Amino acid sequence: MGNRETVKALLNSIPQITNWRYDLPNAFYIESVKSADELADLIIERRPNTRFFITEISKSNKQGWLPKDTWTFLNKE
Repeated sequence: MGNRETVKALLNSIPQITNWRYDLPNAFYIESVKSADELADLIIERRPNTRFFITEISKSNKQGWLPKDTWTFLNKE
């Protein structure tokens, strides 16, 4: 999809994405009320022929070693 700055610009250009953050290389956490299908369509519209993966993070089944601010972001209700 591009370098980090390109991805940040893309995410900022999609009004349906209300918030995002990153801590891992090549991985962004995004917040949206849109479904994965709808977000994929918006990304493809702006960046055709690019590789990406969107999934919903379960509130009850996750674990890892991430900064506290990221856990706060991921655990928001």
